[in-house]
Parts: sequence; structure tokens; C-alpha cells
Amino acid sequence: MTPEQRYRFDVTGYLHLENVLSEEELSVAQDAVKRCIDTPTDELPAGIKSSYPGTNESVAGISNGFSFHKSLEALTVHPTTWPIIKEFTDNKPRFDRGTLAVNTHQTTRMTPLHCAREDFGWPSTRYECRDGRIFCDTFVVFVYLSDVFPGDGGLIALPGSHKTTFDRPADYFFPNPHVPNSELHPAIVNITPRAGDVVIISELLTHGALVWKPTDRERWFLILRYNPQYFYYRHGVSDEVLPRLSPEVRELIEFASFTHTKEIAKQDVITLS
Repeated sequence: MTPEQRYRFDVTGYLHLENVLSEEELSVAQDAVKRCIDTPTDELPAGIKSSYPGTNESVAGISNGFSFHKSLEALTVHPTTWPIIKEFTDNKPRFDRGTLAVNTHQTTRMTPLHCAREDFGWPSTRYECRDGRIFCDTFVVFVYLSDVFPGDGGLIALPGSHKTTFDRPADYFFPNPHVPNSELHPAIVNITPRAGDVVIISELLTHGALVWKPTDRERWFLILRYNPQYFYYRHGVSDEVLPRLSPEVRELIEFASFTHTKEIAKQDVITLS
């Protein structure tokens, strides 16, 4: 991480990295997403399950959607995000799972504000800084494959909330999830990335998502989740998916002791074989 990235993340709990994907990376990934969405559910590769178009849901989820095409799988170890993934896990990274998320104008409710502390309890997640580096044991990398403009809806967050020592009072900052245009508290920010941008958040950050308003555009993004290799999490990549993944990503998915260093973690740039 650069000193600027480290400072911004420590202050706010998230990073918005612009123009991470090249034009070619973005174009190929967008084509893969379109084909994934257009593929009938019963014809998707093993282990990929789709709820698209997600009527009456906040976000349509295509579980294991990252495995639909190698261009999407490669985003799990992108050269821009890989150094951050390694730093956050103290060089003991594990890829937990990846979902292709799609917002359409058919979504009718927002994703309420939440965080790991509220969902799973205060012992569930850690964030601290040591020796000039950040340790963040549960975090998410959002890779945006379509544009989000102010007023569209989408990701919201309470900057700095990843370091609070107090519980959020009930309904504080909380827009009504059943009222699409409910007013946001001024402390809440709406993050509006463009296609090719990446947003990284700590799971301790209080965040949610507003209803998607455009009727002529969808919001496409990958939700890639990471934690240390010795950190047990209840989810994970389906066994049906593993055989078609590259060896490098399969190693990244593996659990390992906190004393072990994976071969992939010894590399600064990852090329999938």
C-alpha cells in the first residue's frame, strides 16, 4: 500500500481506487458478465446460482459468479489490489468467496446499514495498525463493472465507523429501507464508482446500499471477500467450483496455519495458469 492509501483507509475505513481495470480488462469482464446474466439458470456452470433479476430484493446475487470466466477470476488477484490484500492479512491471505451482484430498476428495497460488529458481535472482526501497516481480518473488494453516478443509489457508508468502540444506537443514521427516497443523515456518504474502479471496505465499516434508481442501466459489480488463511468463516467457494479454478486461486482459497506462508503470498504479481 502507498502511504496515502494507508492513511485514507485508516481514517475512513474504505478506499475508492479509480481506473484500476484497463480498458481491455474492463471490456472482457463486461462481456463475461453479460453472458453470465443471459445464460439460463439451469445452464450455468456447476456451483453458480443466480437470483437475477432479483425482483423485490435489494441486490440480485449470482453466487460464485467470479468463476464464470477467467477474466472475472483474475480480478481476485489484480495487481492493484493484491498488495493491499497481502498487507491486510499480514501476508497470510485467503479468498473466501466471490459473488457477481446486479442491481436493476426492479429492486424495491435498500440494503440496511450494517457491519460485522452488529451482525456477529464485537469479537468477530479485528482492525489494528502495527509497524506502519494495517491489519484488517475481514474485508471486501468491490470491483465495479458499470458506472454509478450521484443520485443513482448504491453503496453508502459511515466513514470512520470501523474504529468505533460504541454500538450504534438503534435506527441512528438509519434511512427507512421500505422508503426508496428516505433522506440520508449528512454523516452518511454515497460512494459512486465508475466502471473499472474498485472500492475496498473493512467489514467493520457501517455500510449499506440505496435502492437502484436508473431504469435504463444496471449496476454490475463483483463482491470479493477476504480474510486471513487461518480465519474460519461459515461460507466459502463451492466444491463444485474448485476444479475449474486456476491452481493459484485454489491455493488462495485454502485454509492454512498462521505459521504457514503460501507460495502465492510470496509473489508480488500473480499470473493465473
